[in-house]
Amino acid sequence: MEASQQEATEKEVERILALLQSYHSQDPSTPIPLFDFVIDPKSFARTVENIFHVSFIVRDGFAAIKLDKDKLPIIEPISGDAGKDTTQVRNQAVISLSKQDWRDIIETFEITEAMITPSS
Repeated sequence: MEASQQEATEKEVERILALLQSYHSQDPSTPIPLFDFVIDPKSFARTVENIFHVSFIVRDGFAAIKLDKDKLPIIEPISGDAGKDTTQVRNQAVISLSKQDWRDIIETFEITEAMITPSS
C-alpha cells in the first residue's frame, strides 16, 4: 500500500473508531449490533470499506466483536489499557459478503441508515 493510501486508511480507521466510541458512550449498557454499525444500506461498496476499516480496529485491540444472547455479532470499544492486554486471545476470521447477503441483512435487520456516515 503506498504511503498516501496508508495514511488515508489510518485516518479513516481513526474516524470510525471515534464514531464507535461516541455511539457506545451514548448508552454504554446497550451493545452495538455489528451489522447495524458496518452496513450502509445505500452502498454495498461503502459496507465493504466499513468492514475493512473495522477489521483494523479489532486487530489492533481497540474494539471487540462478541456474540449477544441471540448469537448475533455485536461490537464494543475496548477502553484504556484493556486493548493493550497481550495475554488476551485474539481470533481472526475471513468473512464473505455477497451483494445478496448485504440485501438480506438490510431487510432482515431493517437497516435504514448508515451509522458510519461517509467522510466529507
